[in-house]
Amino acid sequence: MKVLDVKYGIEITRPWNPAMYDHNDKVAELMKVELLMKLEFAHVTEDEELLRDVAKIIYPVGYGDGFEFEEIYVDARKNLEQVENWWLNQEYPYAVKKGFVPALEQEMVGYSK
Repeated sequence: MKVLDVKYGIEITRPWNPAMYDHNDKVAELMKVELLMKLEFAHVTEDEELLRDVAKIIYPVGYGDGFEFEEIYVDARKNLEQVENWWLNQEYPYAVKKGFVPALEQEMVGYSK
């Protein structure tokens, strides 16, 4: 196992080690909580544009004109439960940039080259 770096006290290795997976799972849970809170906010305020924007961060296909507000909300929540860590690592910074969610103190590890 080759050690590439150390971040947050975790050895970054190739192949990945269990500590890296554990850390990324914890960060993913925090990301999911933030995204869920924004989905809930969009739902409660009936902000369809925001709901569509946040849902597209969670599920890349997005929702066209044929989808109803409640259908988007329910589907986005379901997809958030199943979203992969690599996808969150890729898309969460965009959600931060758009102002949908706050930046987290720690990021996922092992994805940079």
